[in-house]
Amino acid sequence: MKTKESNIIHILHFSDTHVGALVRHMGWKKWFSKRGIGAINLLRGRASYFDEVEEKMAAMVRFKEEQGIDIVINTGDYTALGLEHELSLARELVSPLMMPPQNYLTVPGNHDIYVHEGNSHYRFAAHFCSVLQNDLPEYCRGGHFPLVRLIGESAAIIALNSAKPNPWPWRSDGHIPTAQLEAFEEMLSDARLKNRFLFVMTHYAPRLANGKPDKKLHGLHNADDFLHICARIEKGAILFGHIHRTYRVDVPETGIPLYCAGSATMEGHEGAWVYELDTHAKVLNAKQVYWNGLAYSFEPVCYLRDQLVQ
Repeated sequence: MKTKESNIIHILHFSDTHVGALVRHMGWKKWFSKRGIGAINLLRGRASYFDEVEEKMAAMVRFKEEQGIDIVINTGDYTALGLEHELSLARELVSPLMMPPQNYLTVPGNHDIYVHEGNSHYRFAAHFCSVLQNDLPEYCRGGHFPLVRLIGESAAIIALNSAKPNPWPWRSDGHIPTAQLEAFEEMLSDARLKNRFLFVMTHYAPRLANGKPDKKLHGLHNADDFLHICARIEKGAILFGHIHRTYRVDVPETGIPLYCAGSATMEGHEGAWVYELDTHAKVLNAKQVYWNGLAYSFEPVCYLRDQLVQ
């Protein structure tokens, strides 16, 4: 991956846009699954929190251009129900952020592969195949992951897929396949990653804002194993979404910080991160991104439903 000639690389990290379907037009067969419960929740009001997703994603594109962002990271949950037309619209909305493709990295969220349909993972990959390029493909363990993108000579981004279909309405938990974790651990000894600043990204939160594990039916099952491997990383950061609140947390299981992007588009909780990485000193400066009702900025606001308070 080529970046502009500068010691500083600017990385935008956002997540959980939850582009919604017109559920009243959803095929009748899809109502007889977990999607039926999800659709009912959307109709009962949850969808209203994402009403302005198209406007906000257009604003995200402007923010990227204004801030001179070099690399964009999206940690999944592009959609509400993982439907084909949701994925198509989500792909269209983020398309300007995916130029050039090698400077955009992503993983699916659990909402993107919502239920067991045999082709859920393939459908996501089909829409985002142009940005699933892998600089170290020999470590792939089924599908496209782990995915590695080398950034110059000083940094790298490692993407692990933790999302899986959950057929039961009360479950939204995730799991990084054992083969991926084994490949991840193996690659940390690869000379091509040695002495680099490593960003490790996945969808699920290995820890909540209070440093504790998420609930069993909502969190990452093998978070402890994941963090144990991350403890080998001297300089880096762990990036994720799934939790719709933006936060940073340090945990005793690893010496590198954890960053949750939250949801970029959920009304009242909009957030993201911009990471400024000094590639010479390998020092990271993280700046939280807020929504002010019209644009994304670094200025915090108190955003109440139907009312903005500066």
